[in-house]
Amino acid sequence: MDNIVIFRVVGAVFIIFGIVLAVNPELISNKPVPSDIFKAVERRIWWGLFIGFGLLLQFHFQLVPWQATIAATLSSLLVGLLIARLIGIMLDGSVAKQWLNVGIELVILAPLIWWYLKVRS
Repeated sequence: MDNIVIFRVVGAVFIIFGIVLAVNPELISNKPVPSDIFKAVERRIWWGLFIGFGLLLQFHFQLVPWQATIAATLSSLLVGLLIARLIGIMLDGSVAKQWLNVGIELVILAPLIWWYLKVRS
């Protein structure tokens, strides 16, 4: 089997694992669900790192050039966190501070994607 296929299969497993745990973090954690909406959403966000790592394995397969690898890693992890945050907003409810965090993440993501596209060409 080709290495790229292995990377994509492992990436898909990470994405599915991250989404399942972002939707239902109680599968692993026995902590009670916070009554504060902001904290309830925040408990889901770290599972987005699995989503982001899976996304990285879906489209970036080499280490060199290292600048492209750093840009791809940071942007894919941030996209994973953003996906998990949006899942939390959908399931737990919306507060203004969460939407502020979404905006901040999008502002940080834009130059990372620009950097990735610049060093790839």
